[in-house]
Amino acid sequence: MKFVPVPIQGGPSDGQLVLFSVWDTRVEDYEAYHQEIKTPWMKPDFQQGPTHPAVNVSWTNATLFCQWLTLRELAAHRLTTGWCYRLPSDHEWSCAVGIGEREDAAKLPMEKDRKLTDAFPWGTQWPPPARAGNFAGEELQPVKAAGKYAWIKNPLVGYRDNFVETAPVGSFLANRFGLFDLGGNVVEWCGDFADERRSARVLRGASWHTSERGDLLSSRRYSTQPISIYDSTSFRCVIASSER
Repeated sequence: MKFVPVPIQGGPSDGQLVLFSVWDTRVEDYEAYHQEIKTPWMKPDFQQGPTHPAVNVSWTNATLFCQWLTLRELAAHRLTTGWCYRLPSDHEWSCAVGIGEREDAAKLPMEKDRKLTDAFPWGTQWPPPARAGNFAGEELQPVKAAGKYAWIKNPLVGYRDNFVETAPVGSFLANRFGLFDLGGNVVEWCGDFADERRSARVLRGASWHTSERGDLLSSRRYSTQPISIYDSTSFRCVIASSER
């Protein structure tokens, strides 16, 4: 994994050093954890390589992965005491995608869902420019004609990314912080509860089967149970400390 700093403004980690993985946790990363801990992991029904994002991972197992990696790296003296791997918070993810200063960090994630309607992970342009990410584009049309993924109603007209399902991480353009796939490829778990009921966790970003404008907004949030798994959901680790 490769990590880069993201400036955090507002929220509990305001001013603290938070390092984001430049890409989602890959199949090869999660496979190492899976083989050692022997946790259940159902693979998707499409082919993935070692550098594709690991999917069908619940919030619970993503959190356990971060805990496992923290202990492993501390024991190997590759991580300093006081630092840990974890999932990013919803607000930290907003800072990483470039809208953190425009949102109220004190509000619950679902209160901010699609409230900013002019910002996408690649900028303000619509439809997305070439190499913006892995979305449901025209590459899906032959597959849909063959009867697969019929539930994807409106693939992006004029956009083609050449990946029907997930793509290897880092296949598209990075943002200004050097982060890949904040829009497209897979939706990402964050650490927060989604709303005041405190039963569901929040997810950010878009995936390989996303095509609607509202679902590609940087401010888009989803919520689901922490044990849920989907073939479009993965996670991104951060390294963080309580020190400023």
